[in-house]
Amino acid sequence: MKSIPFALALAASAVALAGPASAEPANWGCNGGSDDKAEVDKLATNIGIRRVLHEYRLRWDAAHIREQCKAFVENQPHEISCLRGRRDWDEIAAMVPEEIWGASTKQTLPLLTELRAEDDGYKAALDYCREVGAIPTKWTR
Repeated sequence: MKSIPFALALAASAVALAGPASAEPANWGCNGGSDDKAEVDKLATNIGIRRVLHEYRLRWDAAHIREQCKAFVENQPHEISCLRGRRDWDEIAAMVPEEIWGASTKQTLPLLTELRAEDDGYKAALDYCREVGAIPTKWTR
Protein backbone atom coordinates (compact mmCIF):
# COMPACT_ATOMS: atom_id res chain seq x y z
CA MET A 1 0.00 0.00 0.00
CA LYS A 2 2.86 2.39 0.70
CA SER A 3 4.11 1.93 -2.85
CA ILE A 4 0.94 3.37 -4.47
CA PRO A 5 1.30 6.91 -3.01
CA PHE A 6 5.01 6.79 -3.84
CA ALA A 7 4.24 5.73 -7.42
CA LEU A 8 1.65 8.50 -7.79
CA ALA A 9 4.09 11.10 -6.45
CA LEU A 10 6.80 9.83 -8.79
CA ALA A 11 4.45 9.98 -11.79
CA ALA A 12 3.35 13.51 -10.91
CA SER A 13 6.97 14.59 -10.60
CA ALA A 14 7.80 13.13 -14.00
CA VAL A 15 4.90 15.01 -15.62
CA ALA A 16 5.92 18.27 -13.95
CA LEU A 17 9.52 17.89 -15.09
CA ALA A 18 8.57 16.97 -18.63
CA GLY A 19 6.59 20.16 -19.13
CA PRO A 20 3.74 20.56 -21.59
CA ALA A 21 3.22 17.88 -24.20
CA SER A 22 3.81 20.26 -27.11
CA ALA A 23 5.86 23.43 -27.04
CA GLU A 24 4.57 26.70 -28.45
CA PRO A 25 5.82 27.36 -31.98
CA ALA A 26 8.74 29.76 -32.17
CA ASN A 27 7.81 33.41 -32.67
CA TRP A 28 8.94 36.91 -31.73
CA GLY A 29 6.01 37.66 -29.42
CA CYS A 30 6.41 38.91 -25.86
CA ASN A 31 3.95 38.66 -23.00
CA GLY A 32 3.35 42.19 -21.78
CA GLY A 33 4.75 43.94 -24.86
CA SER A 34 8.13 44.02 -26.53
CA ASP A 35 9.43 47.44 -25.45
CA ASP A 36 12.62 47.82 -23.44
CA LYS A 37 11.20 50.72 -21.42
CA ALA A 38 14.18 51.06 -19.06
CA GLU A 39 16.63 51.27 -21.97
CA VAL A 40 14.52 53.81 -23.84
CA ASP A 41 14.08 55.86 -20.65
CA LYS A 42 17.87 56.00 -20.27
CA LEU A 43 18.35 57.28 -23.82
CA ALA A 44 15.34 59.47 -24.57
CA THR A 45 15.12 62.99 -23.17
CA ASN A 46 11.70 63.69 -24.71
CA ILE A 47 8.82 62.02 -26.53
CA GLY A 48 10.23 62.97 -29.94
CA ILE A 49 13.50 61.14 -29.31
CA ARG A 50 11.53 58.22 -27.83
CA ARG A 51 9.55 57.97 -31.09
CA VAL A 52 12.71 58.21 -33.21
CA LEU A 53 14.29 55.44 -31.12
CA HIS A 54 11.18 53.33 -31.69
CA GLU A 55 11.58 53.66 -35.46
CA TYR A 56 15.25 52.69 -35.33
CA ARG A 57 14.42 49.84 -32.94
CA LEU A 58 12.02 48.46 -35.56
CA ARG A 59 14.82 48.54 -38.13
CA TRP A 60 17.24 46.84 -35.75
CA ASP A 61 14.58 44.23 -34.89
CA ALA A 62 13.97 43.56 -38.60
CA ALA A 63 17.67 43.00 -39.30
CA HIS A 64 18.08 40.81 -36.20
CA ILE A 65 14.97 38.77 -36.98
CA ARG A 66 16.13 38.14 -40.55
CA GLU A 67 19.58 37.18 -39.27
CA GLN A 68 18.13 34.69 -36.76
CA CYS A 69 15.85 33.12 -39.37
CA LYS A 70 18.78 32.83 -41.78
CA ALA A 71 20.71 31.03 -39.03
CA PHE A 72 17.67 28.75 -38.57
CA VAL A 73 17.80 27.82 -42.27
CA GLU A 74 21.56 27.16 -42.08
CA ASN A 75 21.20 25.04 -38.91
CA GLN A 76 23.32 27.56 -37.03
CA PRO A 77 22.70 28.70 -33.45
CA HIS A 78 19.70 31.03 -33.34
CA GLU A 79 17.10 32.30 -30.90
CA ILE A 80 13.58 33.01 -32.06
CA SER A 81 11.84 34.51 -29.05
CA CYS A 82 10.89 37.78 -27.41
CA LEU A 83 13.53 40.47 -28.04
CA ARG A 84 12.78 42.45 -24.87
CA GLY A 85 16.02 42.64 -22.91
CA ARG A 86 18.07 41.17 -25.78
CA ARG A 87 18.43 44.17 -28.08
CA ASP A 88 21.76 45.90 -28.64
CA TRP A 89 20.80 49.42 -27.58
CA ASP A 90 24.29 50.77 -28.28
CA GLU A 91 23.84 49.68 -31.87
CA ILE A 92 20.32 51.12 -32.05
CA ALA A 93 21.46 54.44 -30.54
CA ALA A 94 24.29 54.60 -33.09
CA MET A 95 21.68 54.54 -35.87
CA VAL A 96 20.19 57.83 -34.63
CA PRO A 97 21.73 60.90 -36.31
CA GLU A 98 23.95 62.80 -33.88
CA GLU A 99 22.03 66.08 -34.19
CA ILE A 100 18.80 64.43 -32.99
CA TRP A 101 20.13 63.66 -29.50
CA GLY A 102 19.82 67.25 -28.32
CA ALA A 103 16.72 68.06 -30.37
CA SER A 104 13.36 69.11 -29.02
CA THR A 105 10.27 67.07 -29.79
CA LYS A 106 9.32 69.57 -32.50
CA GLN A 107 12.80 69.37 -34.05
CA THR A 108 12.53 65.57 -34.35
CA LEU A 109 9.32 65.74 -36.42
CA PRO A 110 10.92 65.97 -39.90
CA LEU A 111 13.08 62.90 -39.23
CA LEU A 112 10.20 61.05 -37.59
CA THR A 113 7.95 61.77 -40.59
CA GLU A 114 10.66 60.53 -42.95
CA LEU A 115 11.26 57.34 -40.93
CA ARG A 116 7.56 56.55 -40.73
CA ALA A 117 7.20 56.97 -44.51
CA GLU A 118 10.01 54.46 -45.14
CA ASP A 119 9.68 50.71 -45.04
CA ASP A 120 11.23 49.58 -41.75
CA GLY A 121 11.80 46.05 -43.13
CA TYR A 122 9.93 44.38 -40.25
CA LYS A 123 7.14 42.85 -42.33
CA ALA A 124 9.61 41.58 -44.93
CA ALA A 125 11.71 39.98 -42.18
CA LEU A 126 8.65 38.20 -40.75
CA ASP A 127 7.59 37.11 -44.25
CA TYR A 128 11.07 35.63 -44.79
CA CYS A 129 10.85 33.77 -41.47
CA ARG A 130 7.46 32.35 -42.45
CA GLU A 131 8.74 31.30 -45.89
CA VAL A 132 11.64 29.35 -44.40
CA GLY A 133 9.48 27.74 -41.71
CA ALA A 134 11.14 29.44 -38.75
CA ILE A 135 7.83 30.86 -37.42
CA PRO A 136 4.19 29.84 -37.94
CA THR A 137 2.62 31.16 -41.12
CA LYS A 138 -0.21 32.85 -39.22
CA TRP A 139 1.94 34.67 -36.64
CA THR A 140 1.83 38.48 -36.84
CA ARG A 141 3.41 41.28 -34.82
